[in-house]
Amino acid sequence: MFSVDGVTYDVDAVFLAEDSIKRKFTILDGENAGRLLNGSMTRDIIGTYYNYTLAIDTNKLSPADYDNLYEILSAPVDSHSFAFPYGQSELQFDGYVSSGSDTLKYVRHGIRYWGDLSIEIVCMEPIRRP
Repeated sequence: MFSVDGVTYDVDAVFLAEDSIKRKFTILDGENAGRLLNGSMTRDIIGTYYNYTLAIDTNKLSPADYDNLYEILSAPVDSHSFAFPYGQSELQFDGYVSSGSDTLKYVRHGIRYWGDLSIEIVCMEPIRRP
């Protein structure tokens, strides 16, 4: 399942079959990391952040449901509460949407159908700490 701010979407019903949910991890260092005079690296690890890229199959959502999801994801707020598939379980975290894009696919009977929604979600704080 995928959820945002407590609203759950069935992964099979919302996402494309291939490459629809991508995850990326970043191990972030603090200000005390860097190269020493002898050339070796010293780390000041803050923690591991898990970030996600989503490609949403808007054909499987009604235009009203899609518009609602778009408004939630594009809201000018500090963060959202997300839940994503993670390994064989689920990962819940606060994150923000850094960017998103979609395409107007067609208009039928005055209703606009959008597609190719892609969003980038960045974790607010490390999920794992040293």
